[in-house]
Amino acid sequence: MSDNSEKLLVVDNLSTTFATAGGPLPAVSNVSFDLLGNETIGIVGESGSGKTVLSRTIMGLQPRTNVTVTGSVLLNGNQMANATERFKRELWGTEVAMVFQDPMTSLNPVVRIGKQIDETLRVRLGMSRQDAKARAIELLELVGIPSPAHRYNAYPGQLSGGMRQRVVIAIALACSPKLLMADEPTTGLDVTIQAQILNLLDELKERLHMSVVLVTHDLGVVATRTSRIIVMYAGRIVEVGATRDVFANHRMPYTRALLESSPKVSNASHTRLVTIPGRPPNLLKITDGCSFAPRCAYATEKCRTDRPELQPGAQPGHSFACWNPLPATRGVTAS
Repeated sequence: MSDNSEKLLVVDNLSTTFATAGGPLPAVSNVSFDLLGNETIGIVGESGSGKTVLSRTIMGLQPRTNVTVTGSVLLNGNQMANATERFKRELWGTEVAMVFQDPMTSLNPVVRIGKQIDETLRVRLGMSRQDAKARAIELLELVGIPSPAHRYNAYPGQLSGGMRQRVVIAIALACSPKLLMADEPTTGLDVTIQAQILNLLDELKERLHMSVVLVTHDLGVVATRTSRIIVMYAGRIVEVGATRDVFANHRMPYTRALLESSPKVSNASHTRLVTIPGRPPNLLKITDGCSFAPRCAYATEKCRTDRPELQPGAQPGHSFACWNPLPATRGVTAS
């Protein structure tokens, strides 16, 4: 963790466990990290690694039944873990907001987009109908929607996927939150639109002086846009550090596997992507050892029986959980 006193978000020993017919499912286990003001960090991992559950737990969006949350989530001094619904609603929008993966699940398809932004402004900030409309048009312009006054009256289905995601971002930013959680914000968009959305988030972060948590399976997305990276596997942090250190001197074999499986611009056309052997673990049958051991070429008997804890790397703030860490390497990139 950082020693900087201006921490916007402090997550301490956070765990999220779901009650299922097959028994307790530990989707997030003992996760700790912090986030400074005006900082962008990335949370990366395969599908099922726990990154989305972690982001929703931080937001306080987990269901009230069949789920147990332990640990602490301090957002600008406010405790979010197990807070009341009423208290969380006071913080949503003004302190923290979230951009989800699919804008069509976030937008009401039968309500004009302007009205959906209006509602946020009128309910959360108490604006008049006229002021809310003017501000909504300003927000649409802010996120790069062409002809914002005209688009104000459009329905979500009349917009492209990239424009819909911009509208979702406009809604998220309507009340000027201090923290934006972006969960796979570019998945399903073509490469050009992905770059536009990511550039937009960078620009808005600097303009509005907010912090961003970027959740993604694609290390190429976080390579140049984050100051730190958190790598998750089976609900746990397996490597964390400054982005440049994790890319250049990663020690956890899983981190290298993620990097090697990312498409690279330098590869020839139609180059077959490298895949990670095996399957992600069944969280209902987690063993005492390293969860990645069954898929790891470096695993030993100790890896299968004893779970490694995070240990410090050579660089400050860089930690990894591995009994047989890779030697420090240079020059591995995801682009």
